[in-house]
Amino acid sequence: MTSKNNGLLECPKKDGTKVEGNNINALPPNQTVRDLIQLFNHPEPASVPCHGCTTNEAEYWCDSDCKHCFCSNCWDTIHGVDQYRNHRKLHVGDRPREVPQCQGHGDHSIQFWCEQCAREICSECQQTQHREHSPVEITAYVKTIEEQCESNLEGIQASLNYRSDRADKMIIEVEKEREFNETQVRETMQNLRHLIDRREETLLGEIHQVETSDKRRIEEHKRSLQGEQQNLIEQVLNFAVVSKDKRPQRLLDARQPFQDFIRRTDARLLELKPLSRIKNHIAGVVDLTNLRNQIENMKLEPVSRHRHQVVEQKITNSANSATLDLNSSQLTDLEMELVAKELEIRRTLTTLKLYANQISDLGAQYLADVLRTNQTLTNLELHNNQIGTEGLEHLADALRTNKTLKTLTLYQNNIKNEVAQCVADGLKTNKGMETQIRNVNNVPVPRYENPQLSQKIANNGNNARLDLYSSRLTDQDMEIVAEALKTNTVVTKLFLNDNQIGHIGAQYLADALQSNRILKELYLHQNQIKDVGAQHIGKALETNRTLTRLDIYTNQIGPIGAGHLAEALKVNTTLNVLVLENNQIGENGAQHLANALTVNRSLTYIELGRNQIGDNGAEKLAEMLRTNQTLQQLWLYDNQIGDGGAQHIANALTTNQTLKEVYLGANAITDVGAQHFANMLENNRTLTILVLNSNRIGDDGVQHLARSLEHNTILTQLGLSKNGITDTGAQYLANVLRTNQTLTHLNLGGNQIKDTGAQHLAEVLIRNQILTGLDLNGNQITNTGAQQLANALNNNRL
Repeated sequence: MTSKNNGLLECPKKDGTKVEGNNINALPPNQTVRDLIQLFNHPEPASVPCHGCTTNEAEYWCDSDCKHCFCSNCWDTIHGVDQYRNHRKLHVGDRPREVPQCQGHGDHSIQFWCEQCAREICSECQQTQHREHSPVEITAYVKTIEEQCESNLEGIQASLNYRSDRADKMIIEVEKEREFNETQVRETMQNLRHLIDRREETLLGEIHQVETSDKRRIEEHKRSLQGEQQNLIEQVLNFAVVSKDKRPQRLLDARQPFQDFIRRTDARLLELKPLSRIKNHIAGVVDLTNLRNQIENMKLEPVSRHRHQVVEQKITNSANSATLDLNSSQLTDLEMELVAKELEIRRTLTTLKLYANQISDLGAQYLADVLRTNQTLTNLELHNNQIGTEGLEHLADALRTNKTLKTLTLYQNNIKNEVAQCVADGLKTNKGMETQIRNVNNVPVPRYENPQLSQKIANNGNNARLDLYSSRLTDQDMEIVAEALKTNTVVTKLFLNDNQIGHIGAQYLADALQSNRILKELYLHQNQIKDVGAQHIGKALETNRTLTRLDIYTNQIGPIGAGHLAEALKVNTTLNVLVLENNQIGENGAQHLANALTVNRSLTYIELGRNQIGDNGAEKLAEMLRTNQTLQQLWLYDNQIGDGGAQHIANALTTNQTLKEVYLGANAITDVGAQHFANMLENNRTLTILVLNSNRIGDDGVQHLARSLEHNTILTQLGLSKNGITDTGAQYLANVLRTNQTLTHLNLGGNQIKDTGAQHLAEVLIRNQILTGLDLNGNQITNTGAQQLANALNNNRL
């Protein structure tokens, strides 16, 4: 080194320091190495004073209540009595990292790191001025930075090792090529020595000249790699120093330099990509026996490019396609050079199929070399070839920088599992491909296909509504639908009702819902989802932030499934409509949902009809209504709810200020229950629709309801069809309609009202201008009563 620099040694850091070659001790010591030696000889950067006497150097750390450092004397004094004897003693060097105090709240310890503000904060800061910034716990954050830096440094080391090893192999290859060519020349020339002495000398000179040139180029490349290796060692040592420091700020301050180095080295490695070279051979040696005149024409020249007409034609035919299919074409490594050349120039190719050929390590090397710069290929299929360990290492090294390739198939090659594991361990800069390399020999299960379904989805085009109802779809078909949902940017309404979807299909859909950001309405009614399927959908609802309506009625969902959906509703903030009717949730399921709706702030519509909820379930829902401030529509028809359940709901509605519509048809509510609702209506100022059809309400119950309508000015629709109402009840309602100015729809169909009741209603219709809908179908009204009603309607222009 000194001979090349006029007897001087220059500092490796290039800071201008130079010393005479015979005075090497004058060079300044390497600061990083010196710090590292200091670190291992003295793990603590500075002595820690004893908390007790404040003068002696601390030797121990109390990891119990004290949380202080003590010298041996103070430790024995303080911890030799009472409960202090049981305190856990650690060496002072093993104490936790020091936690500084918050700048804004001096009495609070630093606990979080705010990435947006790039500063340490305490819990008080996190809950106040940094509430919208999503701070992270600082210990975990520092650990993440440490692991990321370590992983990136190891990745660079792996890349340097690969390139250095490859340079060594190429030097050996050059030497072997020289030996082969020399042997070939000498053996040929042995019988023709008197004719070719001068030419032999010339050719040998050319061979050695090419060898010298190639080796010089490779050695220069290797020296560059060694320079990068030296820089890496320095950074690794520096990282060891920083990571051992107990102060988080040290690592935080060092993060940017490490990242700058990693970024700078990655760019440098792109420049120092693995060398390639073109082999040389002696042209014309074979023909010397018969063609003496070719001796003068013999020369060392590069091997000409390989040609393959079939491959070239397929490449030409697929020029406008994103896929190049060359599978099962008996291709060898030579053809891979042609394919690699195509990858270099074509910027639209995303899928390359090369499976079931005769590609070995050299062909893999050709592909790996181009993958380092290619930024379009996402799918490379190389299974069922002859690629071994070396080929896998070529591809893995390319994947350290290539972040575009998403799928690489290499099963049914000559790759051993233990080798794949080792290669995957070094592929820390590309986590997505690391898993595929680790499982390189796993043969994938053939994918289920349904061409008709796929075509129907494709034909939907830009339609925001996708109709797949009554299509006999199974769980397997849901995998296709789910894959489409993951990439879909158009469909907002998906109809999958009346199919054969079970819990597996529900799981496929749930997985898609966790990433889909477009779908707003999902209709899954009349399937076979049950509790397990409801659990999958519930998990998806915990993270999904776009779905606003879910129809899942008639699916045999029981209390357990309702519980899973309820858990999701506790955290979901977007679902507005849940239709769960005609399942089997029972009173326990109603309790789960009631608990959820106590905290939920988004659901406005829930339909729970035909679920055997009973009075107990109605009571749980009523308790929820006392605090819920979001729900506007509650459907509870045909749920075996009697007067007790009606009382609970009515009492809750006395104070509830948000519910607007209640549907309680087809239950077991009698006049007593009707009286409870009447009492509620006298105080409620929110409810606009009350439906009590198909119950057991008679004239007495109607009398109570009519009385409440004298005071209520909010209710607009009252449903009382298919009860036990006679002419007397009709008269009660007619009397209140003379003064009520809000009721617009009254349903009295299917009762026992006759002409007299019709006459009472007809008389009031002449004057009432508010009532626009009156249903009296299915009563016992004759033509006489019907004519009276018709005349009244004509006068009222109803």
